Amino acid sequence: MRILVVLAALLAGCAGGRISDCTRIAGPGWSTLAQPPPNGAQLLGLENMPSDSHLVWLAKGSDHLLACNYAHSLVTPGCGGSSAYEFVLKDGRWSSRGQLLDECDLKLD
Repeated sequence: MRILVVLAALLAGCAGGRISDCTRIAGPGWSTLAQPPPNGAQLLGLENMPSDSHLVWLAKGSDHLLACNYAHSLVTPGCGGSSAYEFVLKDGRWSSRGQLLDECDLKLD
């Protein structure tokens, strides 16, 4: 029973870290989506990426979407290692603004 409680706490912490890491990459003004947008697979195709149910999707208005792939860096523990792709709707067409990478907030002495 104790193992189940510890496992549940660890999984909750991972989910929270996943969201916070992705919102940090996105910056202010973005909100998380409860589910991928209807055109999510099409948008990922712009970057030759497969559909992935583990992505975190964020939106900024109706014309900016961001797909975030959460990854925890084992090499640099202070860095999340996540990456994201931003998509913009302009003149009725979606386009990719490219890949955004997680910034490591390390203090070097």
